[in-house]
Amino acid sequence: MALSRWVCAVAACLLSVLPASGQGFKWWQSERFQRELALSADQSTKLEQVFQALQPLLQTQKEALDKHEAALSRVIADPKTDEAQVLVSVERVEAARSDLARSRTLLTFRMRRILTTGQHVKMQVMHEQWTRDRRSRQPSRPPNKPGR
Repeated sequence: MALSRWVCAVAACLLSVLPASGQGFKWWQSERFQRELALSADQSTKLEQVFQALQPLLQTQKEALDKHEAALSRVIADPKTDEAQVLVSVERVEAARSDLARSRTLLTFRMRRILTTGQHVKMQVMHEQWTRDRRSRQPSRPPNKPGR
């Protein structure tokens, strides 16, 4: 159970800080994360290697997902589209989304194996704090009204 919580936490961190191109914030290279997690230079290097090994696949899968989502939008917008065509397009989108999620989970699993148990625990705490901070910065939204 603890591993699955960690995978979810790191996946959330990765998804929130890495843009689709994957060239965004790399937490393992951040001075703050290196200091607070007590990451060694070797660990940072290994984390980067794991990331670089999966980055081309993640980028290709993200592009495929974007392409299938755009196609689904076109299919839905076409007044001549029947339900069967929509379902085929939805299946393509969901398959692409599943492929990307599987690869992201593999990335976080491989990264987790590089961290010590103490670093893993600290990462969970840092993620929970990040989540709280993020929620407190977001403006509250009014509840959805029926009929919308």
